Amino acid sequence: MPPTATIQDIKAYREKSEKGEITPHNLPPCSRCNIEAHHFKIHAYRERRFLIIVDMVVQAAHCPLVRFVCPGCGKTVTFYPDFAIPYKHYTRQSITGFAENYVVSDATYQQAVMVKDEKSVPGYPDGEKTLVPSTVHRWISGLSGLANTTQKALDLICQESPRSSICRDLAQWIVPRSKYRSEGRKACLLNCFRLLATEALFKTVFNLSIFTKLATICAFA
Repeated sequence: MPPTATIQDIKAYREKSEKGEITPHNLPPCSRCNIEAHHFKIHAYRERRFLIIVDMVVQAAHCPLVRFVCPGCGKTVTFYPDFAIPYKHYTRQSITGFAENYVVSDATYQQAVMVKDEKSVPGYPDGEKTLVPSTVHRWISGLSGLANTTQKALDLICQESPRSSICRDLAQWIVPRSKYRSEGRKACLLNCFRLLATEALFKTVFNLSIFTKLATICAFA
């Protein structure tokens, strides 16, 4: 199966939104006045289009994202569900999954977009286009730009689990020479790997995606 959120994931979140069950408690304090997130109030709902992969076909699904407002200064923040990444239409599972296909293996970009179980590449409804290698290249570049988010997540992991070896493990990873032609791309792949590894452990420790907890400080390159 290709990495993707499911229509059931999105429907479940929509139902929780409609019932007013989305709370701000997992968000960090207000970045402007430092008021704790549990004081935030629902401000608005913003409809977003997400792209999911169903039977190897890319399909659109719509879901409202909840925006909260800080009562102290009026700053608004968006709560991102587990399947969402700020500013991206594809779901977190697809973006991180296909990026991981390339970063942690010997695969080329062409091979990274191939779903091994299906031995094919996800396509679009018109049947003329498929997910292209340059999209994965772009996702990796975007994820690599979240170095500050990765570091904040690592700090939270170390606070919660002081004996964690995550920092030592990350320091030992070496980017395969075949993966890059410039030092800039080498650093990009290293930053992406750091985020992917940190995201996996973060979900284990906190049962949350980095993008749910720290979306307010995400800044893509």
